[in-house]
Formats: sequence, C-alpha cells, structure tokens
Amino acid sequence: DVFDELLKYGIEPVITLSHFELPWALAKEYGGFRNRKAIDMFVKFAKVCFERYQHKVKYWMTFNEINNQADPTQHNLIQEGAVLLKEGDDAEYLMYLSAHHELVASALAVKAAHEINPDLKVGCMIGMNGVYPASPKPEDMMNALGAMHQKYWYTDVHARGHYPNYILKKFERKGYDFITEEDKKILSEGKVDYIGFSYYMSFATKYQGRNEKTFDYCSEDFVRNEYLKASDWGWQIDPLGLRWCLNWFYDRYELPMMIVENGFGAYDKKEEDGTVDDQYRIDYLKAHIEAMRDAVTYDGVDLLGYTMWSPFDIVSASTGEYDKRYGFIYVNYNNNHEGDFSRSKKKSFYWYKHVIETNGEEL
Repeated sequence: DVFDELLKYGIEPVITLSHFELPWALAKEYGGFRNRKAIDMFVKFAKVCFERYQHKVKYWMTFNEINNQADPTQHNLIQEGAVLLKEGDDAEYLMYLSAHHELVASALAVKAAHEINPDLKVGCMIGMNGVYPASPKPEDMMNALGAMHQKYWYTDVHARGHYPNYILKKFERKGYDFITEEDKKILSEGKVDYIGFSYYMSFATKYQGRNEKTFDYCSEDFVRNEYLKASDWGWQIDPLGLRWCLNWFYDRYELPMMIVENGFGAYDKKEEDGTVDDQYRIDYLKAHIEAMRDAVTYDGVDLLGYTMWSPFDIVSASTGEYDKRYGFIYVNYNNNHEGDFSRSKKKSFYWYKHVIETNGEEL
C-alpha cells in the first residue's frame, strides 16, 4: 500500500533491505553475521522482497551504512553484523568476519535481483565522511589515507568485486583467514549497480605518532577542522566536502551514485503561533544541493538522485534523543517524553516543497 501511494504521486521508492535491524532471534540464536548461516537467511529474505515488489520498486540497497562498524577501537558490531560478543571474543576479528559475511550476502542478493528481473538496480549504502589531513605535513596526509582505507574498503568490495590489497595485507598481519575461493567468485559476480551513501560532515586527522609504518585508522587522531563551522553536536558543516566525496567515489568506481541521507540536526524552537523558523536547516541543505549540482555540472559525476534526512523529526540514531531534530516537519515530542506526537510544518518544509517543484532550479 505504501509503494502504491508513492507511485500514485510520482515518488520513486528506494528500499534498504537491512537498516540496522537483523531480527533479534537471529542475533540471539545464531550470533548474527558472525555465523555464515546468516548469509543464506539474508539472501532468502532479499529474494522474497525482489520477487514480491519487482514491479513497484526498481532501486534497492543491501546494508545501510555497512562501514559504520569500521572503527577497530569501537567495534560497533551490533549496528550491522548484530554480533553479540561473548567473554573472550576477539571483537576486531569478529568485526571483519561479520562484515565479510555481509559482503558475500550482498553480492548474492545483487546476483539474485538481476536474475529475477534485469531491470532491478541494487546498490550499496556507505556512511561517507571524507577525511582531510589536518595540515600539509606528509604524515598527516598518510594518516588521512589510512583513515580513508579503513573506512571505505567496503566500497571496493561492493563496486570492484574484490578486496583491495591494503586490507588483505592487514588481514595477513593479523592472521585473519576467512575468505574462501568460493567467496571470491561470489564477490566478483555480485558487483553493485550504483553507490548509495549518506553525507553529513567531513573529518580531519592529525598524525600523533601512532601506527608509524601502517598509518592505520585511529579515531583518537581526529581533530577539529579550524576552517569549518560545526553543529551543536560538533558535526563539521562542509558542503564543498560533499562535492569532494562525489568526485572521490566517481574517480575510483565510475558508477552512478545516489545521496540517500543528508541533513542537519539542530535544536528547533516552536513559537507560540506554532511556527518553526529553521533558516539554518535551509542554509545547510541549500549549500549541499548547490555542491551536488556543481559536481554534476562542472565535474561530470553521474548522480541518480538525492534524498534529505529526514522528512519529519525522529529519534536521532547518533545520540538516541528526540531533541536533535532533522525534519522539515516538527513532531511534538521531546527528550523528557513530553508531547502528543502531533505534526506541524517548519519553514524548511515550504522551502523544500518549492525546491522539489522546480526540480532544484530555484533554491
């Protein structure tokens, strides 16, 4: 019914198969994606979706922000691999193992979609934050390169169909051996049709003496970019960085792209008359859409579409709170669990409505 309602109004649905919500039973009984059996479970689920909705949905993505588990110091396994850690577990190993199983599952899903209906387009979904060196110092440059390697090798596997050498060398150093010859064949046959990604901010990194030879990613090396303003949550506002990221992806993979998340979390104040003047959100979105347009116009990147995050206020995934608002529709609820969930339109709603009506011509 949702798909039919969207299509009735000319809205193209873009569906993510797994958005941080592997069924609890599969995490509890099987260990999530630490277990190879999860691959077949995901592929079975994907096939059901493709077969049932192939004539209503053209664009699909497999795992939302699959690379959010990339920080080896945090091991955010529950986000994607739904791995329940046990005492004595090697968390970093399980992070890579579960990611590998997801990548194999994704490749099999892509192949299945094309067999079910050649018109279906299946992409990956990457959480993208370009990493700059904090200075022209060569060590800072290498630190930024190391961070980009650690955060975005997933895209290499999705788009090129094989692991990049830099991550294979890391596995070799650590003694990780879980990639089978059959896995390699599956990955090579299940390359994505496009790259979907989220973009909210950029990072900067400064070399501080860690990982002298490998320049491996270290979140403690991230520093404030003095050239950028930031949100109340410290997220650096960098619209030109979106253009850089579009070019980075397109230079490497030459695949169409889709920006599927981009938005501004802020404390919104609802006035007595019910209005919300969120000009700061309009300014943020306008600057990022202009950067996107410039990347298409001047750099020639192939961009399929753009969707902002999020149409209405929801709980923020990054902080688990309601007062960090992203929507252009205000939802009457707050961190103190007060409110009736009634909705009202912010200033940004009317602005974005006009942007859509003019297909981005009038910002």
